[in-house]
Amino acid sequence: MLTGLFLPKPFGGIVRRRHDELFRPGWNGDRHMNPWAFFLGELRPGSAGKAAATTTSVSAAIDTLGETRRQSGLDLKWTLVGRIVLMAMLCLVGGAALTVRHVAAEADRQNESVVEAVERQLMVQIIRITRGLDRADRFPDWESVLKFSLGAGQCIQLLGPVAEVRNASCVGSDERVSSPPAWFVAASHALFVGRSQTERRLVYRGESWGTIRATLDPTTIARTAWMELTRTLGLLVMTIGALCVLVYVVVDHALRPAAEVLAGVNRLSDGDLASRLPSFRLRELQRIADVFNDLAQSLQATTSERAEFARRLVDAQERERRMIALELHDDVAQRLTALSCLATSISKTVRATAPEAAQESQELVALASGTMRALRETLAHLRPPELDDLGLIASLQALTACHARQGSSAFVFRWQGCFDDVPAEAAGHIYRIVQEALNNAARHAAAANVEVLLRGGPVSASRTGERSRLIALSVTDDGVGLPPAASSGSSSGVGLVGMRERVVALGGAFSLAQRPGGGVELRVSFSVPLEQREQI
Repeated sequence: MLTGLFLPKPFGGIVRRRHDELFRPGWNGDRHMNPWAFFLGELRPGSAGKAAATTTSVSAAIDTLGETRRQSGLDLKWTLVGRIVLMAMLCLVGGAALTVRHVAAEADRQNESVVEAVERQLMVQIIRITRGLDRADRFPDWESVLKFSLGAGQCIQLLGPVAEVRNASCVGSDERVSSPPAWFVAASHALFVGRSQTERRLVYRGESWGTIRATLDPTTIARTAWMELTRTLGLLVMTIGALCVLVYVVVDHALRPAAEVLAGVNRLSDGDLASRLPSFRLRELQRIADVFNDLAQSLQATTSERAEFARRLVDAQERERRMIALELHDDVAQRLTALSCLATSISKTVRATAPEAAQESQELVALASGTMRALRETLAHLRPPELDDLGLIASLQALTACHARQGSSAFVFRWQGCFDDVPAEAAGHIYRIVQEALNNAARHAAAANVEVLLRGGPVSASRTGERSRLIALSVTDDGVGLPPAASSGSSSGVGLVGMRERVVALGGAFSLAQRPGGGVELRVSFSVPLEQREQI
């Protein structure tokens, strides 16, 4: 990058002009012209959505998962408990259906038993009648039939040849048994339509003596089934409740490490690349922890390297601008001054003998003066001379006072802390950020008051012994505020993009927001190493 400074004068001038064009701030928003915009392309707010130190490109990918996770999701413990309850309810419904079916089958067997007993009793009477031991008009001997006990809700009937009821006996329902709910009775009727009924023809030697019919009321069947269910219903509910509690406790204990995994993912999505997961006893969770820690370590190392390279790049850019400004001041400015003096001398010498040459000499003096003014503007653009002559604080005071004289707004500069040990490159970064912020406030804010506050934190030392200081800068105004496009982050001017890129390249934080009482507040913070960096 410093090649042009060590070339012979003709080539060095070409290289320096090309360098000045490449590093012109007007191209900070153009990634095709800015030489370090390619490197910081992924850190640009328009593509990453938010500049948060140097982790923006990583956080942007993880934030999508983080937002999906924060919206809504299934809780595994309650999901398992809910499914257990659902399966228990299905089993309960199936068990109820089987119980009703079993009670109905038992009713059929009870009817069969009664029909067989009555058949045997009447068959004995028929045999006695056919052998003349009994009279036919006494058939059937129903009193002997009544000695057989019938169940609740059961009826026994003897039908004649044309299905007429000749004799019948019924037993009512047991009112001591609690009545089942109507829905249960309706369901049992739907499953087992009509009465439970058993019929058998009474035939002796080919002659029909009638039909024996035994029936059982379906309401009685439903009542019996409900009684059977209520006996085991409490036990089933207690068993299901105990099972749910046991599953919840066991799963909650097993998933406690998963909460730590989610917490680690959340920290990583928030930009904490130093986040690590502890060791787990479960092999699957330990594998997740190993992969997570390897990924976080790799991201941290890569991001640190990129951040360090970006800081070196912008520092080298500032140093090279400073060296170019010094060379232009010491060489070109001196040559222009000599040229102006020589032209003035020529004009005075030939004024009497060659008036036309004297006029041309005056034009040459005017051209040299204009070139000198343009050179001073270029030098101020490359490196404000007051930074090296007066220092950072005095330069910012002069810059603020200059804006106060040019406009109707009141510009105030305040500082806290010591900045004497801030390197020249870092001072250049601070000056350019404040300069761009004041330009934006003067052009767009329409504010009555603009305040610049520069704060320097205490000196801290890293493990490697490198000393650094945290620089915090805020620029506030009480103007009209941000336009809707800028406040939503969908669009930013070239100046804001340049400031944001510079801060992100320095590994700092950049924020621009509306003030609650009106106006805009710009906040910038980054760490400044106090030792001289190695040139790249």
